[in-house]
Order: sequence, then C-alpha cells, then structure tokens
Amino acid sequence: MLSQKKILVVEDNAINREMLRAILSAEYEVLEAKNGKEALEVLNEFGENISLILLDIVMPVMDGYTFLSVVKENSAYSAIPVIVTTQSDGESDEVTALSHGAADFVAKPYKPQIILHRVASIINLRETAAMINLIQYDRLTGLYSKEFFYQRVKEILIRNPDREYDIVCSDIENFKLVNDAFGIPAGDRLLCDVAALYKDRVGNRGICGRFNADQFACLLEHRWTYTNDLFLEALNQINELTNARNVVMKWGIYRVKGRSASVEQMCDRALLAAQSIKGQYGKYFAEYNDELRNKLLREQAITDEMEQALEQGQFEIYLQPKYRIKDDSLAGAEALVRWNHPKWGIQSPAEFIPLFEKNGFITKLDQYVWDKTCRVLHEWEDKGYPELSVSVNVSRADIYHADLVGILVHTVKKYGLPPSRLHLEITESAYTENPKQIIDTVNNLREQGFVIEMDDFGSGYSSLNMLNDMPIDVLKLDMKFIQNETAKPVNQGILRFIMGLARWMNLSVVAEGVETGEQLERLREIGCDFVQGYFFAKPMPCAEFESLMVPQGGLARQSVSEMGREKQVLLVADENEEYRERVRKTFEARYEVIECSDGAEALEKVAECNRQVTAVILSLELSDGFSALEALRIENCVWNIPVIGTGAADPEVEEMALEQGAADYAAKPHTMKSLWKRVIRVTGFDCWIGEEETLLENEVYRDHLTSLLNRCGLEMAVKELKKEDTPLAFCLFYVGNLKWVNGESDCHSKNLLLKRIGEVLRRHTRKADMVSRFGEDEFVVIMRQLGSEETAVKKGEEICRKIELCAGGVSGKCICGTEIWDVDEPMSEVVERAYLALYRAKSKNAGG
Repeated sequence: MLSQKKILVVEDNAINREMLRAILSAEYEVLEAKNGKEALEVLNEFGENISLILLDIVMPVMDGYTFLSVVKENSAYSAIPVIVTTQSDGESDEVTALSHGAADFVAKPYKPQIILHRVASIINLRETAAMINLIQYDRLTGLYSKEFFYQRVKEILIRNPDREYDIVCSDIENFKLVNDAFGIPAGDRLLCDVAALYKDRVGNRGICGRFNADQFACLLEHRWTYTNDLFLEALNQINELTNARNVVMKWGIYRVKGRSASVEQMCDRALLAAQSIKGQYGKYFAEYNDELRNKLLREQAITDEMEQALEQGQFEIYLQPKYRIKDDSLAGAEALVRWNHPKWGIQSPAEFIPLFEKNGFITKLDQYVWDKTCRVLHEWEDKGYPELSVSVNVSRADIYHADLVGILVHTVKKYGLPPSRLHLEITESAYTENPKQIIDTVNNLREQGFVIEMDDFGSGYSSLNMLNDMPIDVLKLDMKFIQNETAKPVNQGILRFIMGLARWMNLSVVAEGVETGEQLERLREIGCDFVQGYFFAKPMPCAEFESLMVPQGGLARQSVSEMGREKQVLLVADENEEYRERVRKTFEARYEVIECSDGAEALEKVAECNRQVTAVILSLELSDGFSALEALRIENCVWNIPVIGTGAADPEVEEMALEQGAADYAAKPHTMKSLWKRVIRVTGFDCWIGEEETLLENEVYRDHLTSLLNRCGLEMAVKELKKEDTPLAFCLFYVGNLKWVNGESDCHSKNLLLKRIGEVLRRHTRKADMVSRFGEDEFVVIMRQLGSEETAVKKGEEICRKIELCAGGVSGKCICGTEIWDVDEPMSEVVERAYLALYRAKSKNAGG
C-alpha cells in the first residue's frame, strides 16, 4: 500500500489546525506546527518528503513571511510548494505572499472543496513538473537556474581539481520595496538588468546563475583582485540602466580552495558574506573568512543556548534610573536585560538582541522581561516603596503579534498593577514600517492605560506629519542626538525647537545617554523633563536600584545619629505568618521586628522589652486581640506605646478599636507602604528624621561653610562603599591663593567663594558621588563606577575649569590630582598617591 502524501499545516490557532486536519486527513498525512520555528524543525525531519505546506502568515515566534523567506532560500526545501492562508483577502496581501515565493493564496474561513482542489492541483503540478530541476535556464533572465548552476559548478570543479575558483553571489537590498513602489514589471526589468551585467562582466571566463528572487551567482577562476571601486562601478551601471533609482547591491565572495564543502554550502557562504554588510554605507563586497565563520558559529551557539537560558532564568533585569530635572528626584527607570550565562558570564545585549530580533526569539524574551518587571513593581508595593513607573521595550516583532494588547493587559493584571506603571518603548524606526497597524495597536494600548514612549527619537527619518499622527505620550531623545546637539552653540541646535514641539503636542521629553554636566545644564535650560545616563548611574541590578528608592519612600536608612545605638523594637501580633514576614522585611532596616501569633504573647514581649518598643501592630481578628488592646490602654501610662489595630474593612470594628485606645486602624488588605506611613505618623518618627538627624549630621559630618562632607564625614561615607562601586576615581582638588580675593585679604569674600566652589562641585558631580571639603583649600570628589583613568582626568579638568570660572577674582588656578582606586585599598594610601599627582600637576603650573 502506498503511503499517504504529507502536508505540513503551519498555524498558531489550534481550532484552525483542527479544521484543516479534518478537511485533509482523509487523503493526506497531516503534520502540524504552531509557528515558523516549529515548522522548520518538522522540515528538518521530513525534508522533501513533504508534498505541500499550508502556511498562516500572522504567528508568534516566527511569522509566515519570515518562514517563507527562510524556506525559499534553502535549496533543500525551496521546491516544496506553499499555499498561504490568511484572514485577509486583499490583493496586496496576495501579491506580497506570491512575491515571497508562495505557490497559491487562500483566504479564511476555509472552504473544504476549494482547499482540496487547490492542494491536489499544486501537488500534481509539482510532481508532473519534476523536470524543472533539469531545466537549464531561468525563464526571466536567461541565466542558469539555481539547480543547473549547482550541477555545472560541480562538473567544473571535478574536471579542474588543481585550480582555484571564486564564487561571487549578490543580493539586492530591500528588493521587495522595488516591487511595492514601482510594480512587479519594474522589478523584473531590474532583475534582467542585473543578469545582463553578470553576462557582460563574466563573459566566457565563468558561468552565471540566478537564485531565488534577487539573488545571483557566478563562478570565476581566481584571477581577479576585488576592490570596492570595482563593485561600485557595477552598481552605478545598474542604476543607470534601470528605472528604479538608488538600488543598493551587496556582493559576497567565497574562495574555493578545497573541495570539502558542497557547492550549495559554497554559495550559501558567499551569500552570508553579502548579508553581513547589509546596511553598511559605502561597503559593497565582503569575503567569507575565518572572522565571518567564527561570527556565524558564535551566533549558532547563542541560538542553541537561548531557549534553555530563558527556562533557567539566566536573563536578568537591570534598571537604569530616570531623574526629573526640575528637582533632581528619582522619577522612574528603564528595564534592560542582561544575559548572565553560567559559562560565558555577562553577555552584551548588543551581541544577542539583534540576533534575537532576526530569529524571532525577541518576542519570547520581551514577554519574559515584561513579566519580571511587573513582578519587581509588585514587590516594591509590598515593601512600601514609591509608585515609580518602569519603561520596557516593545520590539518590532511584538507589534505584529495578534494578541499583544491581551498579553500586556494580562501581565499587569497578574500582579495587580495599573497599566500606567508600565511604560512601553517603541523605537522610532518601527513607526515607519507599517504605520497604520502600529497606530491601531498603540491606540488600543493607550486605551487600556499604558503610557507609550517613542524611543530613539532623532535617530531615524520620521516626518513631523508622521509624528503628529502617532499616538504617543513621551518622546525619548536618542543618545547620539543628545551628544551631537549639546555640543553645538545653544542658538544653532534644534533641541529647543523639539522641546517647543513637544510642549505643543503635550508630550513629556526624556533625554537618554546624558554623560556630562554640560549636557545636563543644556537640557535643564531648554526645559527637558527627564534624564538618564551614565552621568547619573549605569544600569544596575534591581536590588541596587531599590537602595535609591529608600529615602523617597519613607523607608529611612539608619541615620548617622543611630550608628552604634541599639535599634528600637516594632512588635507585630498577627495570626497570618506570611503577613508577619512582609512586615518584618519592610521594617527590619529601621527596627528590630518581633513577631507574635496571639495577644497574650504580645503582652509578654512588651513587658520584656519595656521602653524599647516603639509601636505595636495588633490584629484585632485574634481571639484575644481586643483584650490585648485593652491591657495596653490600661498600662499606657507605664508603656505609652502606640497601637495600630488591623482587621477587616468594617466601620464598627474600626470605631471600637479607636475607642479602646488604638492610635490608628489599618483595614486589610493594605500595602506595606500604607502601613509604613501609619507607623511614621503614630510614632512621630518623620519629625525626628526631618530635624534631629539633619542637625546632627550637619554638625558632626559636614563642613559648616560649604555643607559638603568634612574629612570625618568622608571617611564615614567611604566605609559604605561596595565592590560594585568600583572602579572609583579619587580626585583631589587644590584651589590656589584663596586668601587673595579682589586684590586684598577679605575673610567674608573668601567664605563666599568657598560656598560657590561647594555649589560648583555639587552641580558638576552625580548624586552617587562623594564630595568633601578636605582641607582649607582642598576638596575631594570620589566618583563611583568610572571606567578609566582617562575619563577621570577629563572629568577632573572639567571641574577645575568650572571652579576657575566661578572664582573670577582669584589669581591662582585650580589643580587636580586623580587616582583610580579599588575599594579594598586603604583610603590613606590613595590620598597619598593623589597628593603626589597633585604636586606633579602643581610643578607643571608653577605659581598655581
């Protein structure tokens, strides 16, 4: 009995797959795949034993057009006919499908008889036209067909084993756009012009063939010296002959030295060389070499590891802080992904993100990042941190996902977050590809409450009219755009115009990549809203970012006056162990948290701790909760401990609690942030933080004149440095002749000058840096995470110039000694080296 012919159904919708199976299974063996990636795996297993592919276009992971392109470029599968199925029956979709190599096109919903007739017809055509592989010439161009070109190359190589040959392949960049913009006849004329160029240039010295669509190849004996000018001349010739102007072609060269690789592999390698320079202006050819081979092997290794890495949680979320310019407050963050591979270590996103965008894995990774980011936001709420928003990236591939809105809405609901906490960054260039679809998708996202940011604004080619049509909330200026524009005089750049445009459109503006104080000041001057960049902080792990939030959220870190002093006690009595643990994690940085599971035990602990108990959080749902509250009220004259009652959201219970002496009542469920604020209020701790801590810190650890850290304060601050802060730059500044101001000794003027110097140092350093008045006329800045000595010296020189500008009447100069410092080294040793560097600088500036 003959086996049934195999048909591969590629469709992400399970119901549609089942319908097609029901239609086809009586006559064919039906194989299934949920997306393009799975379909390629099925192809690898069954190869040309598959008689036909029924292919959906809109799918996750790898869409139909991408799959079709991959299949048609693979000689092993390119002859398998493909019928495209789609919800749309528009002519443009049909033309697009056919231009990608589809054999036919059917619209949903499926009509069984039409499906069966078309499938049978195309399979019959394929079988009866098996001789196509033996046809020598391409019908359109007259060059050898791909299969016959392979056969001829094999014959030539066999007949001439001692000769060296080159295979030269070419690819037209964005050939699809030629067909779309000028029509298929114009595209065909372009292909014929390219074929004529090959015939003319190669002549009798080799053979030429046309591969899929716009790919051509030739075999030449290795005699030529290839230069960029040679291929540029050929490209100019093509553009002169064709109606389609500004065509760009890339050529790849594979040098045939041995015979170990198949002809198909040789041609593939030449095409890979051509593809490796796509998008590189002014570069028209590339040779396949060990560097390219290693790059491809590296990409394959990454591809092999990516699925397992996602499953094992090797991808980690890093956050880069975003600051509000007008008050320098922390305003949010951008979520970035890092790959912490167990063997390779931390991998640069610049290496794996472009590859994931190319192979379709980016959609899985993005959804993973969205989920992890929402989990972090939820944990912040539990800890009582400020309700900051975090931006996440939405890739081009995500936009075309059929259920993008549903996925994002489900993710924020899963963690109980309002959509506005998750800002969605869509790169500027994505808006130019399919504006209508992106506008529709983004409008749906905004209706759900998400905030939309246009990322990398200034890096692409969006028109002002397009910008006006885009449904966005935030403009995010491209890093290079910021660097270029802030280097220009204020009246020559267009930043001010962009800010005015943003105001007119009611958009907020974020500037990324801010690296210098000058850039910050320019952005501040023109009214930019938010900034981020290395001037403030690098991307950091979530735990490190949380330390930046502590002062803002009321979760105060241990103050200077508390050092060496025993912590006060916070007692929580509650029947729920998980609730007690959340309270402990929230308050343990400030208090010693004692947990109890009933009221009687709580009273015992209060008696043991005596006056050290600052407050009691008491569940009135305990069987003895109210009796414990009553006991604490009776003994209030002895203990004077405020009690926060907790329980159901019942007005009668709340009123009873307050009548029996509770200082406050927190209805469950409630956030830890809410509970923290209640504790602050009933203990009066906010007053103490605002006055006593500031007073003591100013008196003991700060210079009274400049308000910078004094030497004692600097030494105390240095003790808090961690390994993650390295490399550190220790900059020692000396300001000469401070006693001479306006030509005479003037103590008042000198003090004013010192205050101005302190302001300059604060203004031109980051919040994370340590700034100290180290001596009478010496100042120290310790900069965290500064990459190199060259950068540190440059920053030191910049600060010196600012100090000299502010001290216009001082006859001396500001000199800086800079040293790179590892935190494990004693501070005394780096100070000694910095003084030596300072003296060397002084000797070069005699009299300063």
